[in-house]
Amino acid sequence: MRTALLLALLLSTGCASTLSTLQTAKPLARGQVRVSGATGVFVPAGQLGSLISQGISEGRAIRDAVAGGKPYHLDEREAQRLLGVGVALAVAPPGPSNELMIRTGLLASHGLDVGLRLSTTSLRFDAKARLAHGGDAEDDDSLPDYRRKSYDIALGAAVARHLFKSPVLDALEIVQINDFSRWDLEVPLYLSVDVGDVFKLYGAPKYIYSRTSLDSKLVDYSRGGQDVSGFDLGLPARVSNHFMGASVGVALGFRYVHLYAELTGGYSHCRPVLFGQARDLGGVTLYPAVGIALQNPRPWGARARRSASEVPENQGIGL
Repeated sequence: MRTALLLALLLSTGCASTLSTLQTAKPLARGQVRVSGATGVFVPAGQLGSLISQGISEGRAIRDAVAGGKPYHLDEREAQRLLGVGVALAVAPPGPSNELMIRTGLLASHGLDVGLRLSTTSLRFDAKARLAHGGDAEDDDSLPDYRRKSYDIALGAAVARHLFKSPVLDALEIVQINDFSRWDLEVPLYLSVDVGDVFKLYGAPKYIYSRTSLDSKLVDYSRGGQDVSGFDLGLPARVSNHFMGASVGVALGFRYVHLYAELTGGYSHCRPVLFGQARDLGGVTLYPAVGIALQNPRPWGARARRSASEVPENQGIGL
């Protein structure tokens, strides 16, 4: 009973957020499209550090017990700590995540763009609005692309729906999972500097609120399990997580192709009541990522419009 419920919890919620940014503060113009692919690695550094520290401590205790000819006992407090770390790593396990994103601009002035991202764990829609711009203008044809310099500040908003599957409970035929969901709400502030179209430096402080709802049948089943197993197996109906951190990255390339490399770091706060006790499932989190982006440097149709406007009026066709 206890093992089945633990597997249910871990495999139902065992996926981590995709925390990458992989974009600058400069929105695309209407007629521009960017397609990018990337891979990142979710690293719950705080929980991994706790596990290593706890393992070293318990290893020393075992060594001292053996050396002194005494039996070794894992006390309740240490057992609960190990269980908490183990659950945290299972809920947000370290590992890679892949993503594919497409973006397009909505305004000719580079004021607003939107994007859709499909990753290993979620489907995410976001929008980004420019707050400030300085430097060379995007439509200044007196300078080639590689000589333009500018900076931008933009505010973003995103919503993501996580994709889940719980094959273990289905295979064990214990309970059917039908109402399990997780939503993320993200608010990033983008800042970037473009040195020509060759080098881009960007950062994005961000806050992400995540809310996970467990299936009501699974919650009811877990709360009734104590009568059978003698253990408190209760699961919460909802789990909230707060991530506060920032992404810092660079992009190198020219015109159609750019390579991205970034590091996201921050702290996750998550303390649900699992198995009768509050468990700390948060901690310091890192997410390095690399990717490649392809886009048209000029809005489609812009060159044709400029060429037409450059024709003197007296050279028009007369009838």
